[in-house]
Parts: sequence; C-alpha cells; structure tokens
Amino acid sequence: MKKKLYITLSAFTLILFSACSPAVNDDADEDYDKLFPFKGIEKPKISYDDQALQLASIDMNENSYVYPGVEINGEKRTYTVTLICSFFEKELQGSLVPDEELSSTYTIRYIDADKTLKTFFTEADDFDDSDVKLLKNGEEQKITFQAMSGFPMFLQVKGGGPSNSSVRATISAVSNDGLTIVRPLHVEQFQNEEGINLIKNPFCGYIILP
Repeated sequence: MKKKLYITLSAFTLILFSACSPAVNDDADEDYDKLFPFKGIEKPKISYDDQALQLASIDMNENSYVYPGVEINGEKRTYTVTLICSFFEKELQGSLVPDEELSSTYTIRYIDADKTLKTFFTEADDFDDSDVKLLKNGEEQKITFQAMSGFPMFLQVKGGGPSNSSVRATISAVSNDGLTIVRPLHVEQFQNEEGINLIKNPFCGYIILP
C-alpha cells in the first residue's frame, strides 16, 4: 500500500514540475521587419465605374467655373452626350405667355465638348456672350456632342418664375461601344405658388464618365 502511494505521489510531483517549468523556445527570433516590410500608406484606388453623383455649387457661373473633369489612365471610352431642356410659362387657361410678357428667370447650364460652361437662359435680352443661349418658352432644345472617359456629365438647373411655370432638363451619355450604361441626370421642377418664386429644389451636379 505504501509502495503504491509513493508511486502515485512521485508521478503527481513529476507532472506538477513539468507543468510549472518554463517553456524553452528553440526557434530563432524572427525579423518581422524583413518578413513584412512597411510599404507606406497605400493610396485609395479611385474608380468611376460606380458613377457616383458629385454635387457642385448651385451658384457656379462662368466667372467661378473650374473644369471638374479628370484624366483616366488606361482604356478610354467614347460617349455621345445629349442634353434636352425646356421651360414653360403659361396663362391660367393653359396657353403660352407671349415672349414680350415673360417673367421667368430659369437657368440651365452644362459643360460642352470644349470643356466650357454653357448656359441656357429664359430672359429675352440681347446676349453678347456666346456661351449663353436663349431658352424659348415651350420649345425643346437639344444639344449633342462627343466626350471621352473622365468627362464630367454636368447639369445645373435653377431660377424661378410665376405660378404655372416649369423647367425640365435631362442630360445623358451613351457609350459608343454599347457596353457602358450611364444613368442620366434629370430635373423637372414646377412653380405653382402665387407670385414669382424660385424653384424649391435647384440642382447642380455631375457624373464622371467611366
């Protein structure tokens, strides 16, 4: 009996000392700086394939304009860009207000193939600026031009008019290879409050063509 007890105590003591003994690391210290050298902070990769809408200042005009396009490296696409816009100012009975009686001040801006900010305006003044075109009451205007990847498909719609007036504009782009679908920018605003008022939701923004 004493012999069995001695053997049991000896085995327990051996296990206890083995558990308490510090482990010996036979592996040489690894040089983590060599294994995983610091390569600096990686710059985020910018992709325009998501066609994110980028807002711009509603107060942008020819004097404050800075071209917002980018240079895209690699393969580029060619797009056909189309702007369609119009405004209506009507009498209470639904007929168009004569040109000499118009009071609307709607403004539509876009960027053309020459990277210039162009303006459609509703006031029937004599314009000396070639970048400004007259927008006629009830008449649809259509502009079409070619642009490359990195071009900003830009649209600005602002201004106001009397009750029973409205403004609308759509700019779209279709890739010539037919492989890329670009979502259009569309604005349609109505002014139905009494008196002459600005539209409640002016818009100014653009999408970089991927």
